[in-house]
Amino acid sequence: MKSVRHLFCTLLLCLPAALQAAESRNAIFGVELGTRFQFPACARNQDALTGSHCHNAAQKIKTSRGTEEHRVFYPRPKVVPWARGELQVETRDGIIVAIHVNTWGLQGQDTALADLSAKYGPPTRQRSEKITGQRSRFPSKFAEWDLKDIWVSLDGTTSTVDWGRVTLATPEHRRRMQAGGGK
Repeated sequence: MKSVRHLFCTLLLCLPAALQAAESRNAIFGVELGTRFQFPACARNQDALTGSHCHNAAQKIKTSRGTEEHRVFYPRPKVVPWARGELQVETRDGIIVAIHVNTWGLQGQDTALADLSAKYGPPTRQRSEKITGQRSRFPSKFAEWDLKDIWVSLDGTTSTVDWGRVTLATPEHRRRMQAGGGK
């Protein structure tokens, strides 16, 4: 009886990792493009080490792109060495149109690129460039995946060498970003 209980406990501990591995290609960290935004507001004193998805209702903003941006905390069933902080989830009419994940910049870009390439295949476009004015000896990597139903991008660095960003977006949202500018 004791071994059955241990087996059951082991399976329960492995379940979050199995769910993460089976995640849709339109999703990242349990948030999926094209679905209705239905995450509850975080409870008082709930933070990044949450056991379930929640959003900080006080930090919801309207963007210049006509979307609402929500800060979403998500459970971390495994360590993702390139991911940093909460997700920024953009919605239009309550539907998720873009998901942004901050990264550790130069430190996390190679691992992020490898993870994204494993999930989406080789990038459609890829380049490296030295970032002038940031005293970096290492180039920042940029990659994009133009897929039928989603667009994925990696900006190895954004504002500084220790910040970068991964974005999943609907093709329509990407077109709006390109037409109207903005991140």
